[in-house]
Amino acid sequence: MRNYACSIILALSSSNNGGCTNAENIHQQTPACGAAARAGSDEEHMIAWPKAASKTSPDQYICQSISSAADECLKYLYENLMIYDEINIGSLGFPPDMMVALNDNANDTNHDKSSNSHENTSSSSSTSTSRFLTDGLENGIIGPTVDLALQTRSYPWNQNVPKDIFMEYVLNFANVNEARNNWRPLITDALKPLVETLLESKEQLSVEDVVMTLNHYLWTAFSNTCTTNDEHEIVFQSKQTPLIYDPMSVLMFGYASCTGISILFVDALRALGIPARIAGTPAWYGDPEQGNHSWVEVYVSDGDCNADQESSSSLYDCSASSWRITEALPAAGFVGSLSDPCQYWFCSKERYVDASNGAGDDGYTGTRVYAAKLDKEQQMHFPMAWDVENTGVPGIDVTDYMRSLCAEC
Repeated sequence: MRNYACSIILALSSSNNGGCTNAENIHQQTPACGAAARAGSDEEHMIAWPKAASKTSPDQYICQSISSAADECLKYLYENLMIYDEINIGSLGFPPDMMVALNDNANDTNHDKSSNSHENTSSSSSTSTSRFLTDGLENGIIGPTVDLALQTRSYPWNQNVPKDIFMEYVLNFANVNEARNNWRPLITDALKPLVETLLESKEQLSVEDVVMTLNHYLWTAFSNTCTTNDEHEIVFQSKQTPLIYDPMSVLMFGYASCTGISILFVDALRALGIPARIAGTPAWYGDPEQGNHSWVEVYVSDGDCNADQESSSSLYDCSASSWRITEALPAAGFVGSLSDPCQYWFCSKERYVDASNGAGDDGYTGTRVYAAKLDKEQQMHFPMAWDVENTGVPGIDVTDYMRSLCAEC
């Protein structure tokens, strides 16, 4: 780790902060929009979205009210629900009007229903709009998801994250088909001492700095409250997916294999407002018998690239935004940087040579690599080695990128 990251960890370890506390529901004014708010905006709080990721002057940002941004976030999540979540929109906490809209859309596509039947179904759905339940039963994970995700826009290391990247890779409450749970408030609470220390740092922190510091800190951050193993830290244990791979299970058991460890790391990065996604291969060399692996990709905009950190890869050029590979500490055994892809065992040119199985449309017959997405417009799915027939998770094929990246190793 770099020197300032070590100093941050030392500062945290010497502090008395520990355990889980309630996350403060505070929206700080993002610097670029402070002037707009003071100039008489009707909204008390504003959020800044960069027009271009590399620009940092205030006139290069678009300011949006918190309420408008929250509505847009709700709409994006709703429109891109995975198939596992569509039936649970009430439990997830979506507003009743969105629930009715989904039912109406389903009815519109059912051409076998009679007009009377359609009207009755719509009428029945409309009754659910007065959805007030006792004991907080109308609540769900969507409210805290949107609120806490938008709060991260005030962190200085997130100012250059474009809105479309935020919506897709920060706001998302799920990675693949893991169990859905309210992980964001719990992780946000656990990371509060880290965030406070980072914000108090006099160093100008890059995204890489924050990612490396988080990777060092995260795995013991729940030791006072959550993990049940004797070591009081989260460790790697093979062959756990799909038994243990959602974030709450990983926290409670205190271990997971590469998929569960990667999902928790992605969720923690998103809790800090850093765009991240799970990536991996369902079969090395196109052969399931050769095993599989999952790791993490982090989005680094050209405005956040650490130009002082020399990279071993020509693809990690600070003149353009890029996705950079990394691996969680328990799986890797060390805290790696975002500047050297060759430090990770899964990035070597030998891993991506042609093989005899699994030829794709492009004629390549070796290891294929995918990254998970949320956008339902994707025509591709993210293959899951533990559920190979399941096509419910959108994904993109990043094989060409990994082959080019790792060919230099």
